[in-house]
Amino acid sequence: MINDKLTMQTLYMGHEKNKVLCFDNFLANPAQLIDHARQSKFSPYPAAVQRKGYPGVRTAAPADLGSELRGRIVDIIKNDFDIPVGSSITPLQDALCLMTVPEIELGPLQRVPHFDASNPHFFAAMLYLCGEEHGGTGFYRHNSTGYESITPERCDRYLDSSYEELNSKKPDKQYFSESNDFYTRTGFIPARFNRLVVYRGCVLHSANILSGISLNPDPVVGRLTANIFFTFD
Repeated sequence: MINDKLTMQTLYMGHEKNKVLCFDNFLANPAQLIDHARQSKFSPYPAAVQRKGYPGVRTAAPADLGSELRGRIVDIIKNDFDIPVGSSITPLQDALCLMTVPEIELGPLQRVPHFDASNPHFFAAMLYLCGEEHGGTGFYRHNSTGYESITPERCDRYLDSSYEELNSKKPDKQYFSESNDFYTRTGFIPARFNRLVVYRGCVLHSANILSGISLNPDPVVGRLTANIFFTFD
């Protein structure tokens, strides 16, 4: 499943130099995942009714995708992110995802950058199954605290400050992109078909989209990604 001829680059975001790994030509036959998505039934994320979390729908990825992906990159991650020797990997989610929520329907927390977990051993691996017309992924600094990653020690201060800002000035009803009064974009990785992006889930980030085409529920047309989450224990 994994392409023997993939390429990898290491990128660093912001003042904190948060590391992001970018693998191109990751799968040998990515079209198989699109076929799987076309034949699958997608459902909203659990927090969708509260207008929180991922603004779209998901379906289970093929059973072997997550295991083969983790098997290919686990040693790279352990080395590049200084994961303690002897740590074991724990899968959390292996899903195919489509952004589908119109901007006018986004909840406040879906309109600002977010972090997945404060655990520094929590990782997100996102495989783009769509092209550059779907924007990419932006990484951010929270201006008032200066934080670019939200660790357990920073979590309370960040949440207090960010909720105060949300209450003082509601964010525009649109997907977040470059920068505003509260957040500065520190880096951007463009979408590219068959590109895998791996980063710590504690780093502030947001999907950057260019147009409504990214909200199309058709896996062939829309912003289809494989979203793989895992931790090291």
